[in-house]
Order: sequence, then structure tokens, then C-alpha cells
Amino acid sequence: MERPARDPLPTTADDATREIEADVATRLAENPDFTCRVGNFGFIELEESWGDEATIINTARVSTSNQRVADVAAFTDRERQLLYHLLAHNHGTPFETVHFRWRVIAPIFVLRQWMRHRIGSFNEFSQRYRQPISAYFIPDREARTVGGVEVMSEAQLAEYCRLMDSLQQFYERSYAETCARLAAAEEGGLVPRLAGGRNPYRARARELLRNAMPVATYSDIYWTVNFRSLMNFFDLRRKPEAQTEIRQYADAAYAMFLRRFPLLGATMNRVLAEKGGEHR
Repeated sequence: MERPARDPLPTTADDATREIEADVATRLAENPDFTCRVGNFGFIELEESWGDEATIINTARVSTSNQRVADVAAFTDRERQLLYHLLAHNHGTPFETVHFRWRVIAPIFVLRQWMRHRIGSFNEFSQRYRQPISAYFIPDREARTVGGVEVMSEAQLAEYCRLMDSLQQFYERSYAETCARLAAAEEGGLVPRLAGGRNPYRARARELLRNAMPVATYSDIYWTVNFRSLMNFFDLRRKPEAQTEIRQYADAAYAMFLRRFPLLGATMNRVLAEKGGEHR
């Protein structure tokens, strides 16, 4: 049962998941050059960046002179060569002055790899405060084959989807039952009726029930990172041997980065190629 690249929302999608899907649709329409869907529910957006190639040059020159350059349009061959020289010879600090904020919706197993890139800031969707996203990763044909050999059969894919559905249904059924018991306890005066704020009883139920959710569940994060660390992410995660799913996100992020910073991107590619890090 081959699944389409983009499945519709699960029939069990809760309000939070529908809100996320609606937000993604809005971002795709409003920021088409810097947004991309990935897989059956994934998404990545370059929301914002701070600094540019001129920031890097001006930061580096504080060591030797006060010859500032206004912006990239004012670059001469001298600035372009300096940009290359700095990156090629590991003068890394000036490259830490350019920052990026990415919004990423990805399966938890992908984000576990992502968070190994520790020089950055992560803020993640909380299953303590909200019910989990009611969508899970469905491997497409590329993800299920290696060198043309099928490593997950159609029958196994169908069983996988049934298992993911059953876990989601367990969560929703159990959480609904818990909320119903709490409502009855409030009516009977067994627990205090709380107006507004975070209800500790429902919160504890979410904390416990999230343990049943698999790493295939999607989560939603903001990743803020400087260029030096972003370059390392591209170098490691865009290689052919990188895991398929994170490589798809890295390739999408790379395309957005090149669109916004063509000179810095070309310089990065030259340096990586010279160091043996050229990609597909």
C-alpha cells in the first residue's frame, strides 16, 4: 500500500494539530521562497536571519582596521577574497555573528539527531502542556529501499501504520477518560474546580500518556543557530550516507540558505569542496 507523499490530516487530528496544519498552509502562502513541506507532515521554514556577509567582514576587520563595508552590494574582489580566506583558514569567530531562526516540524527521531548539533538554541512543542501532534511519520518508497532493495515491505508498512494508529487512539481514549473522571470529581467536590491557568491533574495525565507516543510522532521546534554551526550541519547531514529523513530537511534548508545568501553559500561550497566535503 504505497502512501502518497502528502497524506491528509489523520481523521483523529485534534484541534492543536489542525491549528498547526493551518499555520503551515499560511506560511507556505506568505513565505513561499523560504518554506518547504517534507514528507507526509513535515515542514521547514527559514523565518528570519540576522547579519550578512558584510557583518562577517566588519567583524573580522576589527582586528586590523576600521575599514567597514556597508553591505554586500559594496563588496569588491578584496572583500570576496577575505571572506573566502577567513572560512578556508578556520577563522571561525566572525562567522558566528550571522544567525538564523528555523521553524521545523519533524518526527522526534529526526529531532534527536538534529539536537546533537548542540551549538544552537532549541525550543520544542511541549507534550506537557498540549496533546501530541496527531500525525506520525510514514516512510515513502525512497526511505523503504536501499540500492533498489526493499527493506520494509508493503505488508510491513500497513502493519506499521496500524500500530501507529493504535498508539494514537490509546492516547486519545485514555486522555478523554481521564478528563471525564476529573470533571466528575470536580462536580462531586473531590478535587478543586480550577478556573484558568494550568490544571495540574490534566497536566499530569498528559505527562504520563506522552510516554506511549512513539519517536515517529511529529514535533514542532524553533532552532536558532549561527552560520558556523549551520555550515557544520550542512556538511554532515547532506552527505549521501546521512540518514534519509534528516538529509531531506538539510537539503531543503540548504536551498533556502543559498537563496538568501548566494555569496556566502558559494564561498561555503568552495571551502567544503576543497576540504573533501562536496555533496551530491
